[in-house]
Amino acid sequence: MARKSRRTASVAAPVDSNESAGLYTTAIYARLSVENSGKDDDGDSLANQISICKDYLKEVEELQLYDVYEDNGATGTEFDRPGFQRLMEDIRSRKINCIVVKDLSRFGRNYLETGEYLEKIFPFMGVRFIAITDGYDSLHSNDSEEALMIPLKNMINDIYAKDISRKIITSFRARQEKGEFLPPNPPYGYIRSETEKYHYDVDPVAAPYVKLIFEWLSEGVAYSEIRKRLEDMNAVTPAMRKKELGLWKTNRYDNTSWSNRTIQEMATNPTYIGCIVYRRKERALYKGVKTHRVAPDEWLVLPDKHEPIVSKELFEKVRSMLEERKREYKKKCERSAAGRKTIPNFFKGKIYCGECGRTMKINRMADPKGNYTPSYSVYNCSGDGSNRSTCESRTKRYDLICNAVLAAIHSQLEVALEEARMLELLKGTDRERSMLTQYSSEYEKANREMKKLQGKREGLYENFTEGILSEEEYLFAKSRYEEEAVSIQTALDAAKEKKEQLDRVLTGNSEWIKALKRVEAVEQLDQRMVDDLISKVTVYRDYRVDVEFNYAYERRRYEAVLEELMMEAE
Repeated sequence: MARKSRRTASVAAPVDSNESAGLYTTAIYARLSVENSGKDDDGDSLANQISICKDYLKEVEELQLYDVYEDNGATGTEFDRPGFQRLMEDIRSRKINCIVVKDLSRFGRNYLETGEYLEKIFPFMGVRFIAITDGYDSLHSNDSEEALMIPLKNMINDIYAKDISRKIITSFRARQEKGEFLPPNPPYGYIRSETEKYHYDVDPVAAPYVKLIFEWLSEGVAYSEIRKRLEDMNAVTPAMRKKELGLWKTNRYDNTSWSNRTIQEMATNPTYIGCIVYRRKERALYKGVKTHRVAPDEWLVLPDKHEPIVSKELFEKVRSMLEERKREYKKKCERSAAGRKTIPNFFKGKIYCGECGRTMKINRMADPKGNYTPSYSVYNCSGDGSNRSTCESRTKRYDLICNAVLAAIHSQLEVALEEARMLELLKGTDRERSMLTQYSSEYEKANREMKKLQGKREGLYENFTEGILSEEEYLFAKSRYEEEAVSIQTALDAAKEKKEQLDRVLTGNSEWIKALKRVEAVEQLDQRMVDDLISKVTVYRDYRVDVEFNYAYERRRYEAVLEELMMEAE
């Protein structure tokens, strides 16, 4: 017998919902590439892209503009762009359900990532995507030729981006060889000339510090001592000077400090003897090569391009001294390699300074007799004293840290063994049986509710296909069932986890307990113990050590089960 239509009896969708009214909260996205930033070329300027998109929205009443998102000077091959990230954040917050761009190349030129967004991410998030000049609208796309052309256009954009990368790099290199190009940020000690093209002028503020650095290095002063002297003089750092000159805008450079690395790089930079140096860092998209540092013998160095800050004789003297220092250090490391191997770096990548939060690095040191021992070796804060306001005590003895961590492990072991003893006393009690029954019941109940809901969802679709429900009624009820399914699935997963955790605790299969029992008889710290149990070690100035252990969730669930077992026993 045919079913009767009951359209008027169904639940209506909310009237204040844009979706239910057939409206789309729309974002306009515009991007100008790195090579075209600041130009008005071929109608692809940001203003023109936005204008085209706004005109399109005026013609399509269902598209209501929410906001405009733009990236100026952003490469299309990467999606880590500020404007695009803000757009995605608003999509995740469900503020937007439609994106309009002038064309696909404005959205992105990376074939794989663009396809991932258009074919998977946006459909999953319920976002409509429109590329105006490509004639693409995901709402109306299907298996037609138009839809099949989108991956091809993405691939063409990807190839185009790599071709542009090759041409730009070739052009840049030709200009570099003629000295017709300057790096975007002048080296510390110089400013870009306002009167002469492709020329540096000496910076009267920073140049005196450059001279001092080279003079101190020529006298054999260590990097750390030079850094200290510069800080005592309140010498402006390279980052702070760029901020003062307006080259960098962000406030995070307001309180930077001198570092050994900065001084070392300055000491090997031929710019200070009047050269322009190119290709210290390189990147080639068309080769798939990311930005990386280039060896000094591969730099392009053009001499006599501007006024030197230090003489060639002083520069060569410093370079020779540093190279000799490097050779001596290498020999020293080779001689001490066997001794240093006796001091294992148990906490590599896991140990942090409690004062400034930076990582700590091991410094294996020998005693007066030349023997490498735990009591002479130390862990140093990697901040190297650059943040003195919070990091006053930077060096910690290796052996004392190891002893403190081992004590923390033994403390955890004692607690775990006591908990295991108490658990044995509670096994087989009425409380244990009651919990097993309760958890099994909760799981079965959630499972029944899920099966019941699945039946409702199948019936809902039948009602829609038979015309009993309108599309609007079907979509509204479907969304409600999906919300209910998420809630039931959450309860189902929680009940299952509680039951499985109780089983693991009662059978002694808790990963946390098993890990501790593996080290029960170990009296000295070893690498396996650290890897198995410890995720992070934080060391404070008074040698107080905070140890974060692995299996944090397992431990919390184990203790929760034990506490619940004890409730009735008490």
